[in-house]
Amino acid sequence: MAYSKKKCNIVITLLVFIILGCSTDEDKDNAPLEIVVTNFEPSYSRVKINWEIKRPNGVIIEDLLIYRHSKNNDSDYEQEKLIANLPSNETAFVDDDVPYTKNVTYLIKINYRDERKKSLIVENLTSEPKKFIRELIMFDRVPFQVLKDPNQADIFHILDKEGTGFLKKYNSAQNKLTDTKVFKDGSLLNNKIQLVNKNEIFLADTQGTIYRINANDYKTISTYNTKIVDKLNAFSVLGNLIYYMDNNIWCYYEMTTGANVNTGMVGFSDYLEFYNSNKLFSLVSYNLSSWIDILEFSTTNLTCFSCFFRSYNNSNTLLKPNSTDANIFAWNTSKSKIITSINGCLFNINDFEIEKNLYELTGKRYFQFAYDKQDNLYATVQGEKVIHKFNSNYELIEVIKTKLYPLFPMITSSGLKVIGGYEPVSYWSFGYGYNFNFNIKCAIETF
Repeated sequence: MAYSKKKCNIVITLLVFIILGCSTDEDKDNAPLEIVVTNFEPSYSRVKINWEIKRPNGVIIEDLLIYRHSKNNDSDYEQEKLIANLPSNETAFVDDDVPYTKNVTYLIKINYRDERKKSLIVENLTSEPKKFIRELIMFDRVPFQVLKDPNQADIFHILDKEGTGFLKKYNSAQNKLTDTKVFKDGSLLNNKIQLVNKNEIFLADTQGTIYRINANDYKTISTYNTKIVDKLNAFSVLGNLIYYMDNNIWCYYEMTTGANVNTGMVGFSDYLEFYNSNKLFSLVSYNLSSWIDILEFSTTNLTCFSCFFRSYNNSNTLLKPNSTDANIFAWNTSKSKIITSINGCLFNINDFEIEKNLYELTGKRYFQFAYDKQDNLYATVQGEKVIHKFNSNYELIEVIKTKLYPLFPMITSSGLKVIGGYEPVSYWSFGYGYNFNFNIKCAIETF
């Protein structure tokens, strides 16, 4: 009797194992296709993604596809791009061409047939989305000017003509805009901003309004209204006087008294800049009459032409077209040389002879330049995602690849950054600020 009971228990146990085994096999045969992302590693230049696929018997994978979506704002059209078509047994992918947008999303899509079903319709399965979020500083159009502050580390003043016009302070160490000043009409802001007295920014519009702004907090110190016949197209500050050009006539404004004087003296300048206590740097950019000059001004007799200023070290002969450009120029660290124009013409300040022409060296046209403390020169190449780096002897020592089309190089304490466009910019000649106007979205690219 005991033996029969023991035998019965063994039979029951075997039956349970058989039933459970059949159930497990049956569940496995009916299991769905699954994909699980197991690893996602985003960075500036590459994204790595790993996954696992649970594929039951009878499921045939026909396509294993990687899709990428990229956009900057919620209102942007989200572009979906097929970036890889992989073998069905692959479990990893590396994207070495990550778009420089705020939001980049990756999806793995599988097209498959399930032969366990009577209808062999191609089905699809999509993984969970994986997002790479960047914190970007963006501009709706190409800025008009980017000026590095020589007295505040990692501070850049950006003149943006979009809409009403803005002056924006960028702190590269914090990678954020810390101050913004709003104006009335950005289309009038065709004069470059200038830093005076270490911590004051002067900004002039074409109608003759000149703003004096504290460079630390962007508060307005004073506003001056000069008298304009045509338009103000160049200005700079020496002591108490603001010198400016109106209809090719030299004028000046006394900041303490408010006196405005039209000297009647004919002159030409598309850009003026403080050089030292009684001298201004002047640049003329018309293709048929281009030159560079240092002008020393009298502080006592401002009514006689011969006493008004005298010229030093000017380029005595007219230069070739596109040798100078009031929209494109940069000083080296000692202010002994200046580089300007799309051709990268390098002038020595002592005689203003052209020492180098970068276009003749590389065959490339440039957009802007910047020097570092070692007098290495960074030059953004027009129409290409490339920055050229030259040493102090102007030998090309590095070609730096970028994700955006580079425009304004910025030398910071932590290295190179650049304001770049999402589309290429084409600029060929000076047009007093009006030609230097590009409706292209930009961002600050950090490497």
